[in-house]
Amino acid sequence: MLTAATAAAAAAPPAAEWSYPTVPTVLGISPHGLLSAVGIVLAWALLRRTLQRRGLDVGAAEAAVMWAIPAGLVGARVDYVISHPTQFTSLWQMLEVWRGGMALFGGLLGGVAGALVVLRRRRVPVLPVLDAAAAPLAAGIAVGRIGDLLLGDHLGRPLTGTWGIGYLVQPGSVLAPGFSPSPARAPGLGESCTDPGAFYAGCAYHLTPAYDLLAAAAIALLLVLASRWIRPMPGVAISIFALLYAGQRLALDAARGIDERPFAGLTGTQLIAAVVVTAAAAWLVTTAARLRRRTMTRPSRDAQTPLEGEAEPAAESNQAAPGSASSRAGDPS
Repeated sequence: MLTAATAAAAAAPPAAEWSYPTVPTVLGISPHGLLSAVGIVLAWALLRRTLQRRGLDVGAAEAAVMWAIPAGLVGARVDYVISHPTQFTSLWQMLEVWRGGMALFGGLLGGVAGALVVLRRRRVPVLPVLDAAAAPLAAGIAVGRIGDLLLGDHLGRPLTGTWGIGYLVQPGSVLAPGFSPSPARAPGLGESCTDPGAFYAGCAYHLTPAYDLLAAAAIALLLVLASRWIRPMPGVAISIFALLYAGQRLALDAARGIDERPFAGLTGTQLIAAVVVTAAAAWLVTTAARLRRRTMTRPSRDAQTPLEGEAEPAAESNQAAPGSASSRAGDPS
């Protein structure tokens, strides 16, 4: 039975509200780790297929992925430490990764950084590979977030408004580590759904993994649909991914429940995301300006010269003469 405080908090129903029992383990494995692994495998399968289709070096990319995984673990830990500084009193505690504490956004950045080192050492064009990885990365993130939903992880602040996706905690649910009381119980005397850092049965909280899942899936779809137009422009696909994914984290992580906010009311992930958004936006603006200069300065005939990474136009000598059979047949493509 809901308390008066719970009823007041739920007075304005959310746009969507889910209630389901959490799944602490799947075959003895945390859903978070299991679905994260599935997401990584899916992302690599999609990336490999894209590289093959575009004629890029699959072997170099495979080596880059092998190094990206440990680099991603380091980045994930660094992001978590930045986001939860009061949990650590020594450098040794920061290194105790077996006690848990990883952040996806930092892992993503660390993995990309590790991959870049390998690609550059192998003298492989970096931007085409990163562009090929943009949509697979987004798809992998979306799959990984399913594990957070099952586990009841990353619950956000109390859902008291009319926007957002809410998770209505069920009595007795085992919540993810760091979220209490677990097993979940209704708020008692002097307690309410709005208590910071507490997650009571019968109360609704922002389901932040759902925000991340929907955003990542939408970004993956957008990149696939736009690939025909943005592929000739190296660096644009990965910049769009970085801008949109980091942008939504910068905005929607404000709904997170227990993340510390070490500077200007922002979480560690939001601070990193602000830097990524700035860098990605700068790259896209610079690319747009470069394209505009080329269009304005080249003669109309020379304007057909391809950009870096774009296929060369057919030689004039190979073009069908007017009135020839191939000309009358039309373009077979």
